[in-house]
Amino acid sequence: MTNEFSHLLPSVQAITIKAGKATLSFFQDDATKVYKKEDGSPVTKADQASENIIIPALQSLTPNIPVIAEEQAEAGDAPDVRNVDTFWLVDPLDGTKEFIKGSPDYTVNIGLVHKGTPVMGVVYIPVTGDMYYGGEQIGAFYNDIAIHTNTPPANNRLNIILSKAAPSSSQIRAYLKEKGIEIGDYVMRGSSLKFCLIADGQADLYPRFVPTYEWDTAAAHAILLQSGGDILDFKTKQRLAYGKFKNNYLNGYILTANNTVLETLAI
Repeated sequence: MTNEFSHLLPSVQAITIKAGKATLSFFQDDATKVYKKEDGSPVTKADQASENIIIPALQSLTPNIPVIAEEQAEAGDAPDVRNVDTFWLVDPLDGTKEFIKGSPDYTVNIGLVHKGTPVMGVVYIPVTGDMYYGGEQIGAFYNDIAIHTNTPPANNRLNIILSKAAPSSSQIRAYLKEKGIEIGDYVMRGSSLKFCLIADGQADLYPRFVPTYEWDTAAAHAILLQSGGDILDFKTKQRLAYGKFKNNYLNGYILTANNTVLETLAI
């Protein structure tokens, strides 16, 4: 398969870095204003500054590809992509709660979706300057080093990653017990780093029983697809789809892991 969009990667990486650097001017700044969205989740000046860089930059880079960004979408200003094959999904600052606390566990995410599937993604960590990226005919990389998901152990003892913001640990533990999975180590991280740690083999499984949005998952999903992993919709046990395949950009419960693990969990 030829990825007709792969030539865009260097430009997207540069845009992501520029936006990430803009967030750093607000990082650990007591004067940073925190607002509340309608759903009660926080948004900061850094979210808005990052998005104000990314949207026009992508529109200039690809004038014919719509851009869906988190703050824009939640304000009701996003373009309608229900009948569009290709579009950008942007989370200008993923892990806002971590950012507010002064934790480095936040990222800037840009993903490109084509026919319901992420085909390219960049996840940038502004505090450390590290970057995960990948896509069709690109591969999956962490700072230009190829990455791959972990080969799952034969004893069903998996290392689990949980969300700091929404661990749902009791529900997850009950599910894993039902599936005969023993918990080895588990770690709690913020933002898209949870998906990326699956992609580079640092953890085996990330079950999330709290909804996410498409801009939370798209960029990292593109990387996972090239590293031997995937994200499944928990209800359908099918690959998580994007765009016209659901309403309001809202994902349900999800399972993220190496493909071998997901084949077992999909039964």
